[in-house]
Amino acid sequence: MFRRVSATRLLEITPRAFANAVTVHSRHMSKLRAQSAVYTETGEPSKVLKVVEHELASPDTLLGTQTMVRMLAAPVNPSDLNQIEGVYPVKGQFTEGLISGIRAAVGGNEGVGEVIAVGPQSMLHPGDWVVPHRAGAFGTWTTHVVVPDTELIAIPAEWHRGTSALDVASVKVNPSTAYRMLRDFGVLGTGDYVVQNGANSGVGRAVIQLARQMSVRTVNVVRDRENYDQLADELLRLGGDIVVKDKELNDPVVKDRLRQLDGPVRLGFNCVGGRSTLAMTKILSPGATLVSYGGMSRQPVTMPTSLLLFKDIRACGFWMNRWYADHMDTPERAEMWQDILGLSADGTFVAQPMTEVEWPASSPMLPAEVAEARVREAVGWFSGNKHAFVFSS
Repeated sequence: MFRRVSATRLLEITPRAFANAVTVHSRHMSKLRAQSAVYTETGEPSKVLKVVEHELASPDTLLGTQTMVRMLAAPVNPSDLNQIEGVYPVKGQFTEGLISGIRAAVGGNEGVGEVIAVGPQSMLHPGDWVVPHRAGAFGTWTTHVVVPDTELIAIPAEWHRGTSALDVASVKVNPSTAYRMLRDFGVLGTGDYVVQNGANSGVGRAVIQLARQMSVRTVNVVRDRENYDQLADELLRLGGDIVVKDKELNDPVVKDRLRQLDGPVRLGFNCVGGRSTLAMTKILSPGATLVSYGGMSRQPVTMPTSLLLFKDIRACGFWMNRWYADHMDTPERAEMWQDILGLSADGTFVAQPMTEVEWPASSPMLPAEVAEARVREAVGWFSGNKHAFVFSS
């Protein structure tokens, strides 16, 4: 369970956090400076994001439940980019104070940080690892942040022991989406199949690995590409059973092979839409469920009436943010994160490959133009890989 301490207490700062965060003067602590990737209007992320340096409150002046956090790592997710573009349901929090006289929002929704100072009524401790309580509460693409403790969730040390900061930073979205879809949309038995498109995505890779832990097999659909054979081998090494190109789903030989699977296809996971999803639904067994959690092609999900009538196929959607809103502070959420991080710690679960973008979180700060270049690289996915900010002390 998540640890909460109800007693009001004095400010505590661990020696390591103290050394990383503040300079001691004879009478008081100095104010801390932070850098953040911010935007003042929605639009193309590489164009509207700017890096600003700003001053935080002195750690010894925190009030009430205020909690000061030094960020450790923060991924760049497609939903973060959609939020900056203004097309995501969860909007950025535009506030004053980051830029004089201008309202701005900090990018990013997922990440992990370390508490370095607390107000007298905060229920968190210096040294705690914390993640945002909800998407949109505060931006995570920042070296430091001060927020009420209610906007943070402590990850117990025994949960993240043996994991990396990136493992914890990325637990809330992709692996949790896979975890829930495998458990909440039907009963899967040993030897059953799940079919999914976008199998090389973060969610897709998590589905492969978590399904294998359940003795459930996977049919994994990906787009054709120059390195298809390399990608297919990679997904098979993760535990995938079958990998096919999306354009092969209409090939008679492949269709016949998939019809002869030695187990029912109980679930289909869609993050693409359009023709890829239409072809995939024809693989589903009678009574199966198609779960859509994304729509990268921006094409509608279509399904022949015959599949609804004669195979009793069901179609529904899943949004991780909605699940979190309905399951705040529940044992189900705690169990899910503990399970995933436990698998990460023992090497059974491997997060999606990410290109790490280093961002110093202590003096001297990066020059603004250097930091902005790194942010543009991260949001542009120029290397073809997902990126994540790693805040070095």
